[in-house]
Amino acid sequence: MKNPVSLSATLIAPGAVVPFKQSECRILSFRDVDHIVAEDLFTRSIVVIPLSELTVADNGQKLSTPGRDLESISAEQWEIANERLTIIRPLLELEDRSDQAVRTVATETGVSRATLYRWIASFEESGKVSSLVRKQRDDTGSTRLAEPIEQVIRHVIKKYHLSAKKLRPQQSYTKLLLLCRRLGLNAPHKSTYVRRIKSEAARNPEEVARARDGRNAALRHRPLRGSIPGADTPYALIQIDHTMVDVILVDEVHRVPIGRPWITIAIDVFSRMVVGWYIAFDPPGVLGTGICISNAILGKNTWLNEHQFNHEWPCAGLPGKIHADNAKEFRGTSLALACQEWLINLQFRKLKKPNYGAHIERFLGTLLTEIHTLDGTTFSSANQRENYNSEANATMTISEFERWLAELILGVYHNRKHSELGTSPLAKYREGILGTADSPGIGARRLVTDPTRLMIDFLPTVSRTVQTSGIQIDDVFYYDDVLQTFIGTPDPENAHQTRKFICKRDPRDISFIYFYDPNNAIYHRIPYRNPSHPPMSLWELRAVRRWLKEQSDENIDEEAMFRALEEMHEIEEKAKRLTRKQALERERRRIHASKLSQRMEVGKSTVSPPPTPPVIDSYDPDDIEPYDVDDL
Repeated sequence: MKNPVSLSATLIAPGAVVPFKQSECRILSFRDVDHIVAEDLFTRSIVVIPLSELTVADNGQKLSTPGRDLESISAEQWEIANERLTIIRPLLELEDRSDQAVRTVATETGVSRATLYRWIASFEESGKVSSLVRKQRDDTGSTRLAEPIEQVIRHVIKKYHLSAKKLRPQQSYTKLLLLCRRLGLNAPHKSTYVRRIKSEAARNPEEVARARDGRNAALRHRPLRGSIPGADTPYALIQIDHTMVDVILVDEVHRVPIGRPWITIAIDVFSRMVVGWYIAFDPPGVLGTGICISNAILGKNTWLNEHQFNHEWPCAGLPGKIHADNAKEFRGTSLALACQEWLINLQFRKLKKPNYGAHIERFLGTLLTEIHTLDGTTFSSANQRENYNSEANATMTISEFERWLAELILGVYHNRKHSELGTSPLAKYREGILGTADSPGIGARRLVTDPTRLMIDFLPTVSRTVQTSGIQIDDVFYYDDVLQTFIGTPDPENAHQTRKFICKRDPRDISFIYFYDPNNAIYHRIPYRNPSHPPMSLWELRAVRRWLKEQSDENIDEEAMFRALEEMHEIEEKAKRLTRKQALERERRRIHASKLSQRMEVGKSTVSPPPTPPVIDSYDPDDIEPYDVDDL
């Protein structure tokens, strides 16, 4: 079996070859959901390998896996890459790919066999869409079609091909030739036009069917009521959503009530397993959603070990599809591009179609009902709360709440029988991977072997020039010797301007940034220029800037900000009683700092026995009802 992913992710399946301890091993079988049995190709010995050890370690100041930065790729380049993936996808899915199969695709698409083999090799080496982006050449100009021709192609497809007349490609291509001639444009080759038609059909089958054959024909491409197309294996479909939790939490030090947290949760529709979550006082956004998705993808051993849980949580892998709500944060550039790069089909819930995310919303509803049993609950409404003083009864910190939630999900929900499944979510997940006597399991998982690269792809992006003093972001300077070759580099498209480079920054700790080196297609970790400065979160930085502005300090610079930070901390420590706003600001700092050491990454770990779990009762996971999609 060919292993289509070898750098940043790998296909774990019988027959695939994986690197392990300076050797290579061929996978023979799954021992269980967390271990594989493999043959060492050098010693011919049989070894049992924990999936958590198939991880690429970070290499010094740079990432171990090179690759294009997602936001450096233009929309036109993404379109071309996806067209190429559409063409070669049938060949990638063949178990035994023959030259005749490649010849057939070449004939149908007008792409040469050599080009097809080159695209296949590029994709199988990295397993990511960006590998199919057209490489820029120094000796020739761009072969991309001019924008006027692109506009004509889109116009002809929409007006003539996507119509009730159902013109054949040759007939609508004739319309294209006539229109190009009338406008004085060089018409594209027929094969280029046919590829565009096939690409459109692959991306929007329902819309194409509706335009050419009517509404009834389009219904064949629509999910059936009560069913979930494509959710027949683990990680085939994940639903993700967030909500404000109905409980008041207190800060860690003075136990002052500081407000209700937000929770973002992802579930695997096939097994109903919760595969990831993110809890914070910050409203939902690109960062929290990206972290939740990253946590769903990566292994959980490190997190389980740090929190001293011995619950089994084998969920890990790249999902085929993610259903998200229609909120604007899911449409952020970093989220959309990261999902596209890692071959995750990110789909958004239809407006006014709440049942489009039935599983996750019903789970959140059941979860909130259970939360109403906690001290400090706000219930669902003021009428339910009546005379109950939520703030006066609040006792739980955010870390305590997350631990309570983990016990509820990992210890209770995952192990209790689900009425629809007929078994527990954990047992259902095992069956999906390993199979049963009656049905085979999927026997394959796409695991990320470079978690750092995955995490970076989901981080927000900023663009900055490189000066002699380094890179400046929000009045904070970053420097490393690796930046010297980029100082004052002119923009390749405008020699009169200085080039801006792509930087990634984790808002929870801005003491370093990831600088994208376009020459070597890698990221470098660049620290503060002044190493004596303490770590700081972006939220803390904003608070400092607001505080300085209130002090009428017109000269805000890096040193002033860090002096202000120290002064603010001193004032806070001297206060005898914190206000809610002060407590919330400090709690955010503590949470953002602690989250850095709690990332769910693939890695070797030993799970210690947990302390006595809190008492959790009256929880009924059977309230979760089947996924349901009505007619659109």
